[in-house]
This record gives sequence, structure tokens and C-alpha cells, in this order.
Amino acid sequence: MNRPGIHCYCNFCGTPLHFEISRAGEAVNCLNCCMETVLFIPGLDAPYPSDQYIVEARDIRWSTNQFGVRQVQGTVHNKSAKHLDWVRIEFILYGQQGLPVGSTSDCLIGVPPGKVWNFQAPVAQPDAAQASAPLLTCEYGRIVDPKPAASANGSVQLKSAPPDHSR
Repeated sequence: MNRPGIHCYCNFCGTPLHFEISRAGEAVNCLNCCMETVLFIPGLDAPYPSDQYIVEARDIRWSTNQFGVRQVQGTVHNKSAKHLDWVRIEFILYGQQGLPVGSTSDCLIGVPPGKVWNFQAPVAQPDAAQASAPLLTCEYGRIVDPKPAASANGSVQLKSAPPDHSR
């Protein structure tokens, strides 16, 4: 049976979501990850104003947690007046040669206006030497301008990782 409609993707896990065009802008739970996501028509402007999800990443750095696991950590600020059901921060990890070796992320569920979240994204790849600028998403989709605070050299890219002592 071929149902008329359109596909978009879950803003959290990327699973394709099939829906009728008239439902664009409606919040639904993804059947794969159960996270709330807002249905959208790919290629068109979002059906909600972008001031509903103003989120800013700051103080991004490499560190090691209390168990000796490397991580990318920092803060994420909900600068909107909207309670966000969830916010996810993700980084693409690169090796010494600049090739992708994996990714890492952290997620917070229930983000009230003004909330400052101290995220910790664990890094399991021993050859990870650099991380991309943060990729921020919420139930409304990707946050296009996350406004991360620049590092000392003016770049948001993490240039080096702490040594991996697990070898």
C-alpha cells in the first residue's frame, strides 16, 4: 500500500518519518528512538520561529573524567524563552591525519529557559586527536548558528586531545 505524504528525518536519530504534508509543524515521538521531534518539509523554511530554540555552546575543551575516560566537555545555554524537551550536542572526531574516526555526543532531556548544562561527551576512539565545531539539535531541528565561544586562537575547533593513557 502506497500512502501519499512526505518524509523528513528525526531530529535526534535521523530515522525517516513518513507523514501527511498537513501535519508539518506537529510534534511527534520518533518510532525508533522515542524522542520528540517536529515534523518538517525538507527544503522549506521551518514551520516555527527560530527564536524558539536559541542555544549557545561555550567553553568547549578536552578533559578526562574521574574514571580516566577522555571527553569533550563544556556548557550549553538555553537562551530562548522556550522550554526545550531535549538538546543534543555532537562532535565529529578526527585523527592526526584529519580523517574522521568517529563521533561523540551528549543529550539532556528537559531544558528550561535559561538552563546552563554542563555536557560531557565521552571519546572512546584512542586515535581521536581533534573534534569538529559542535553540532547542536533539539526537537525543532538543527541549531544553525550555535554561537560557540571561540578558543584562544579564534577557532571553535578543538585542536588537540589529551594523551590517551589506556594503551
